[in-house]
Amino acid sequence: MSSIALCASCALWVSSAGAQNRLTYILTDLGSLPDQPGSIPAAINDQGQVAGTSGASAFRYTRTRKIPMEDVAMHSAKGISRGFGINGSGVVVGDSTFGKDFSHAAVFTNGSATDLGTLKEGGNYSRANGINTSGQVVGSSSKTLDGASSRAFIVSMASLSGTMIDLGTLGGPHAQALAINDSGFVTGNSQTDTGDRPYSIHAFLWHAATGSVSESLEIPSNPNRRRMLDLGALDGHFSYGTSISSKNHVAGYSTINNFDDRVHAFLYDGEKMIDLGSLSGASLDLDLSYALGVNSADQVVGYSYRPWGNGFVNTPEGPWPVAFLYSGGVMLDLNDLIGDAAKNYRLDCATAINDNGQIVVIAFDQVADAFHAVMLTPRSR
Repeated sequence: MSSIALCASCALWVSSAGAQNRLTYILTDLGSLPDQPGSIPAAINDQGQVAGTSGASAFRYTRTRKIPMEDVAMHSAKGISRGFGINGSGVVVGDSTFGKDFSHAAVFTNGSATDLGTLKEGGNYSRANGINTSGQVVGSSSKTLDGASSRAFIVSMASLSGTMIDLGTLGGPHAQALAINDSGFVTGNSQTDTGDRPYSIHAFLWHAATGSVSESLEIPSNPNRRRMLDLGALDGHFSYGTSISSKNHVAGYSTINNFDDRVHAFLYDGEKMIDLGSLSGASLDLDLSYALGVNSADQVVGYSYRPWGNGFVNTPEGPWPVAFLYSGGVMLDLNDLIGDAAKNYRLDCATAINDNGQIVVIAFDQVADAFHAVMLTPRSR
């Protein structure tokens, strides 16, 4: 369940009733690959194709295919694969073990996986998190699986000579690239050059064409910092950029103070970082939210917390993740927007949203007693 690794935010719930009445969704269960117990979605393109992982295999879901969910690594060497990103042409990226004891970033085409290798001195592990229509792939390379010693990379599929380029950092030793848009803008997180200050990790922006976001970032004494724009934090020392829209707006999550571990979802609108709040701010363990996706309309999705589990089987009482949509200045619980489907499906985490407003969610299917990828499509108004 690696997609549910983020989470959080504040209290706008009381003002959401009017917006709920205007916005509802049709739920489509994407199922799972044969003989696999469930599925987890990670990304969706504007054509409604979905990438994710089912059991031990990366998948692509295409509604118009006779068998919509396909194993995109079925012809590769025996191993474990995961899908994390998809572009407008339906090309999926992620990682694969390629039959070995370690995993490498991978591009999945025609049922096979292409090994993208690692950065030089990057260790045995790498992971691709995003790909754009130009075939530029971003991710991280590290000595251990998803390790803290990672470095962010970009590589172009147009030249599979295999040269991964290190994006640098904000001054500290490590960075991760998590998303790229079609204009070549990249977001992720990096350790900052803290000096005498406390250890910090901040969300960043980086541009593939120039290696920087503005000329003002060019600091000759520190070439690593030349390439990244530090987006800062809502407050405290940590922020993580997880998704970027066509307008170069970034969604993610950030600490909100210096004295506890609470994080809130944020939207960076090109000028400032906006605190999106949370669904339940009554206590410290509920006042959390994590943004994982954003579209060109600045709609943001992710997950926050509620104090109950909707009475579903296998759902203990207490803080429980719930998928949210932030739209028009209000954070909404997606469980309240799917009508009768809520009797069987519990929506735990929304992982991505496309420019048509379609959302992919990790949902618990009570009948199947399993987690399934589901797609929410806005109803016609």
